Formats: sequence, C-alpha cells, structure tokens
Amino acid sequence: MGDPKFPTKHYDTPSHPWQKVRIEEERAMIHQYGLKNKREIWKASTKVREMRRQARKLTAKANDSQSQKEKGLLLAKLNRLGMLEQDSALEDVLRMTPENILDRRLQTQVYLQGLSSTVKQARQLIVHGHISVEGAVTRVPGMVVTKLQEKNISYSPDSGLNSDLHPVRPGAKDTYSDDSNSETEETIVEEEESEMIKKDETKEDISKVAETESNDVGEKATKEETTKKSGDEK
Repeated sequence: MGDPKFPTKHYDTPSHPWQKVRIEEERAMIHQYGLKNKREIWKASTKVREMRRQARKLTAKANDSQSQKEKGLLLAKLNRLGMLEQDSALEDVLRMTPENILDRRLQTQVYLQGLSSTVKQARQLIVHGHISVEGAVTRVPGMVVTKLQEKNISYSPDSGLNSDLHPVRPGAKDTYSDDSNSETEETIVEEEESEMIKKDETKEDISKVAETESNDVGEKATKEETTKKSGDEK
C-alpha cells in the first residue's frame, strides 16, 4: 500500500512523451472540456483501460457463473453512471473511449444544462461553491455524475446566481430597463423592414418603367419597318 504521506498515482502516463498526434488530440480535449491539465485526460484513459481489461477477462470466461455475475454488475454500474445504455453488452465496453468519462464529469454537465456560459466558467462556479448536487455543495469539477444526480444539479441555495438579474448567469438581464431596450430594438427592426419593402417596391417600379420603354421602342421599330416596306413596294 505504501506510505499515506506519499500516495501512489492512480493513472498511467503516456509511454512516449513526444507523439504529435496524441499531443494534438489532448490539446483538443482540454479545449473542449475545459480541463486544467492533461492529468485529467490520463486518469480517464486509465479508467477506460481498466474497464476494457475487465471486459476482456469476462468474455474469456463467458461460461462461468461468477463471470456472469460480474458482467451484470459491470454493465449495471456503467448504465447507472450514464456511460452505456440499458441493453448494452461487453462489446460496448470494449468500444468505450475517454470521452465517455469526460462527458459525465460535473463540469461538463453544468455546462450542458445551461448553468454556465462556457466550460471554463462551469469549473469556476463549481470551485467557488455555486453548484450543488442533490442539495449539497460540491467543489470537485471532476466528480462523475450518475443519472439520478444529473437531474438534481442546480445552483447552491446561498449562491447569488439564483437571481435572474445576476450578470454572470447565462441569459441574465443587465438592467431593469431591458424590456424598454427590447421594445426599441423591435421598433428599429420594424423600421428596417419597412425600408426594405419600400426599396423593393421602387425597384419593381423601375423595372416596370424600363419594360414599358423597351416595348415602346420595339413598337416604333416595327412601325418604321412597315413604313419602309410599303414605300419600297410603291
């Protein structure tokens, strides 16, 4: 077990430090999920690797009664965590990726539920104690959220974000005069639409005048031709 003052790492680092494809993928994941460092990606990769290893062992011992029990427990656990569907099999466990775990983090769920404007803001709100899960304040952004806990994520009771007028809250009103501002914006939009309609009408009138003028020119040309023909016949 080791000395509790020096705990062992619960994740595996990459086998090679300089791999361009892996580094670019990790950068994209950090930007997508708003992670603090690559250590969080390595933790998720290690968990997925352990689940795959367990699934391979269970598939090798498919006829054993104990392996059937462990299979049911593993699939039920992953379904409870929201990583797999209800009728999933061990083949679905082998197809899991680190994104399946990162999608279930509290930080990601706060952003997906619209409690924050960005993923990084979601991490800040969690660390500052503005987010509660099932009524309890949680300050761990990497907490894996279950399906039941997902429905009970909200602002903490003592947080100022419960007010719709809070400036940090997504979709919040800046001032109490936003209604008047919205009315003025609506009037401006209506005026612009009326101007566009007037411009279209003027364009149609100009096109009609051009058509009539072209028709008049054509009629004059035909009359001159007929007169010339009649003069030649005479």
